[in-house]
Amino acid sequence: MTDPTTHKPVLLLVDDQPSNIQVLHQIFKADHEVYMATSGEQALAFCASQLPDLILLDVVMPGLNGHQVCVKLKADARTRDIPVIFVTGHNNPEDESEGLRLGAVDFISKPVNAAIVRARVRVQLMLSRSLRQVQELNETLEERVAQRTTELRQAMQDLRQSQDSLADSEARATLSTLIASVSHELGTPLGNSRMVASTLAEQTKAMALALKAGQIKRSSLDHYVEQVSDGINLLESNLERSVELLGDFRQVAADQASEQRRLFKLDVVVGEILHTLSPSLKRQPHCIVVDIAPGIIMDSQPGALGRVLINLVNNAYLHAFEGRTDGVLTISGRADANQVTLVVADNGIGIAPELLDKVFDPFVSTKIGKGGTGLGMAIVQNLVTKSLGGRIEVQSAPGQGTRFELTLPTVFSG
Repeated sequence: MTDPTTHKPVLLLVDDQPSNIQVLHQIFKADHEVYMATSGEQALAFCASQLPDLILLDVVMPGLNGHQVCVKLKADARTRDIPVIFVTGHNNPEDESEGLRLGAVDFISKPVNAAIVRARVRVQLMLSRSLRQVQELNETLEERVAQRTTELRQAMQDLRQSQDSLADSEARATLSTLIASVSHELGTPLGNSRMVASTLAEQTKAMALALKAGQIKRSSLDHYVEQVSDGINLLESNLERSVELLGDFRQVAADQASEQRRLFKLDVVVGEILHTLSPSLKRQPHCIVVDIAPGIIMDSQPGALGRVLINLVNNAYLHAFEGRTDGVLTISGRADANQVTLVVADNGIGIAPELLDKVFDPFVSTKIGKGGTGLGMAIVQNLVTKSLGGRIEVQSAPGQGTRFELTLPTVFSG
């Protein structure tokens, strides 16, 4: 069959009376490619060599009548979809019903009305074209579904890789922040230690010169000993502070870098993480209250847990306490059977209802363009579910603070 959108539709007129064919030919010759057959046998022979877009078929003919021709057309896979309109001089409702039952699409009475027959042919050609388009879509549907499925699988794989890359980037950024904070914090005790050591060196040098010259006095010796004792105490205090901070940082950094599972005490790990954050947090007027039951032992990934807590703490300081000087962040933890419930709650400004359902969606942030990426909470959820095998829920209301509740298995192998 031809494409009516680019060629004239092909009509086959079948009637044993040439006068009837001539009438129909005059009606359609201007806008259609018209072929004629004067018997049912000729009509079938034509369709064997060329497929018309529509057949106007007389019912009463010698030899094969219209009904018989229609049955043969509908029985052949090549021709069964060609619309057939019966044209007859008999106004018999039973004949019309029989024709429609055999597969005809319409029934026109003779003598034909030009306007009516044009309209009915136009409608059937339009319907036929639409049917072919649907059939073509169905034929390629399986292939297109397979293609889209492959594309979706690839997109999901790319998304997972992107999430992993974001998590890796976040881990490196977290480690860099910790390094910068610890380096800054170590500057004070190490600077104090250097100053004390320099002072003690000068005092010792002066005492050595006095001893060499034989000018040492008991009062001078007592004063020197007192200064040395005070200096040593100050040195020990500053160096102990530095060693403690470095020890916590070493463990947190190792956990962040290795992503290894190990046994750890929850309160100890949380303390280490907060200690390494303290250099940057102490510049803010807010405070953190820790209420974690002692003795909770987990077999999981402390590095992932650290990144979750760092994100939640930074999120509170960046968002929840904006414009406030009395922020309180409470971190509490309890164990129940084989799971741990860790709650991070603040008394901040809360989250607007329209944003609450989107907290864990990527690129959702009120600080986009102001230093925020909108990825922190999405990474938190990914770490909680994938690396720690748990779940995270959020509760909040404007002016009533925000509460993140993490439910984590005490043992998770990943």
